[in-house]
Amino acid sequence: MVETALCAFCESSNLKLITDTVRFDHKADVYQCEDCGLTFLDQSSFKFPEDFYQSDYHQTYLTHIEPDAVDPQKYFDKMLKATRIWADRLIPTLKGDEKVLDVGCSSGHFMSLIKDHVGEIHGSELNQKEIAFCREHLGFDVSDQPLEQRFGAGQFDVITMIFVLEHIAQPVEFLNHLKTLLKPDGRLVILVPNVKDALVNFYDLPEFKRFYYCIEHLYYYDDKTLGRLLSDCGLRGDVQIVQEYPITNHINWAYTRGPSDVLASRRGVPNVPLDASVPLDAWENLWAEFNRLYSRFLKEHGYGDRVWCDVRKV
Repeated sequence: MVETALCAFCESSNLKLITDTVRFDHKADVYQCEDCGLTFLDQSSFKFPEDFYQSDYHQTYLTHIEPDAVDPQKYFDKMLKATRIWADRLIPTLKGDEKVLDVGCSSGHFMSLIKDHVGEIHGSELNQKEIAFCREHLGFDVSDQPLEQRFGAGQFDVITMIFVLEHIAQPVEFLNHLKTLLKPDGRLVILVPNVKDALVNFYDLPEFKRFYYCIEHLYYYDDKTLGRLLSDCGLRGDVQIVQEYPITNHINWAYTRGPSDVLASRRGVPNVPLDASVPLDAWENLWAEFNRLYSRFLKEHGYGDRVWCDVRKV
């Protein structure tokens, strides 16, 4: 039992220390609450760099595997492909006339994918390079100005947060604030990493665990803990576990003990040279079938690397 920290949700002191060293050998304590199940980083156990998201985030968090992250255009081009899966998940649920806010919009890749399927779209971002890129190259209304200074209450049909909520230090307060910006029948669409990722829980890969936990992610949600958070904030709806990465990414981690870049990690076939006579369509279909079976296996045993939420105010 740990007496110096309390669960960020239920305030229990019945905590299990997961690690005291995270990515890049930063010293920070990550705990799992034995009572409510929440995994979280103790925010008092480290000092967060000043103006981190405004200037340093991509330079430290991503460039060890994504050197293109410091160039908004190159990063946009990559992420446009990487996030299409989530845009394709959202677009069929849209009517076409919605007013949308994308919180933590980065280089505007997700906004670009859905802009032709909504009526109006705005973005919120802290990184100054990416704000400038969104405005000057994509023509989007993106700002780091506080949301309450930009928008009045009840303006948006949909608010999206794609890999953002895990970075938020006070999620209850933040979600309650976003609720005020929604129309009475508005939706909040949230995507976060799932701590029930097979690479964390199924495989014995210390290298992945050292990579997975980092000072940028303050909360490590699963479907139950995120569902509880949303319920506490008066939000109800669909909370699903999804497996994004293919079996080949897990094989890569088991073999190389290290990450691939954002597109290579999502490639559905092994990154190995093939003879010119190999029937590529059949090869790709084989691995697609492997991946379907593997994804089903993970789901049946409670694993998945993402949690997708589509919720509304009660």
